[in-house]
Amino acid sequence: MIYILAGDIRTGKTTVLQEWIHTWDSVKGILCPDDENEQRYLFDIDTEIKYQLQVPEAGENTISVGRFHFSKDAMKMANYFLIKAFDEGDFEFLVLDELGKLELKNEGIHMAAKYIIDQYQSNDKQNLLLVVRTFLVKDILAHYGITSFKIVAKETLP
Repeated sequence: MIYILAGDIRTGKTTVLQEWIHTWDSVKGILCPDDENEQRYLFDIDTEIKYQLQVPEAGENTISVGRFHFSKDAMKMANYFLIKAFDEGDFEFLVLDELGKLELKNEGIHMAAKYIIDQYQSNDKQNLLLVVRTFLVKDILAHYGITSFKIVAKETLP
């Protein structure tokens, strides 16, 4: 099943997932929480290693969305982690946090999202959990051609 965790900006979707991932035996993928300085970092769920994602200024090796600037290298790592976890297939849930404006422009974790969603075959043992802002859900569904899914809120995660 493809689950879409939908919620508005800054409503705690990722924060809830940081606890939720421990309620299942095998969750893989990435989370992008804030650190103590309110800077986003990349968290590899499998290894529990953190990587700097948000950087203070735009540069050659960054992708920008509004006032936020993200490391292209961190995005490459995120794509790699996601594709590797999907190909290994050893998960109950694979979490993609989050699909948004960058992915709609074929940037960010778009490469992994496209690969995973195109290859995914729904079954009882493996699920995808896509984190999407409420106002982007229809655009993300159309962009990736997702037709079979279940929308959940942070209070109704499986």
